[in-house]
Amino acid sequence: MKKNIANILIILIISILGAFLLPNFFKGNPTLEWPSLVDFTIWTFTLFTIISILFYVNKPKEKLARVPDGYHELSNANNQITKKGMFEAGKQISGTRHVYNKDGTFSHIETCTNGVYTKNG
Repeated sequence: MKKNIANILIILIISILGAFLLPNFFKGNPTLEWPSLVDFTIWTFTLFTIISILFYVNKPKEKLARVPDGYHELSNANNQITKKGMFEAGKQISGTRHVYNKDGTFSHIETCTNGVYTKNG
């Protein structure tokens, strides 16, 4: 989250600098002059939009870890078993899923058969 805010602030700063410099460049002014408030706002908004689109379109997607085929036991960050069983194409097809409450305490076990989970009483 902090990284996204930092990226947005950097894009905004670049847009503000561009909104100051680009109108002078396109008008061919040898000296720097402040653009009018309307021009400054339009340039800032336009540059912010273009740079944001270019940044987020070219941003590499985060890849999630894929479970290889076969029998595996998966654990969460608290070293509690979350899934046990057979996996195919990264999805569990048989076995059990251990469900925990938000505070980390054990809640219940769900059985997986043909990729469908059913809660055990």
